[in-house]
Amino acid sequence: MLVLSRRADESILIQPAEGVDGSMTMAQLFANGPIQITLLGGTGRRVKMGIDAPEQLSIRRKDLPEPV
Repeated sequence: MLVLSRRADESILIQPAEGVDGSMTMAQLFANGPIQITLLGGTGRRVKMGIDAPEQLSIRRKDLPEPV
């Protein structure tokens, strides 16, 4: 599980992971299960969430540059 904290108007990106065949269908991407997002708590304007997703998907904060 990936755990992230986000504030209002901050985003996360969920996309095919590096090295995954770009021609995979949605059914193939999700063959190992769905994305599950669990809200773990919050303080003030920040919320903490846990994200479980198939390994074919990459999850990252939108404000970070894409991996090279």
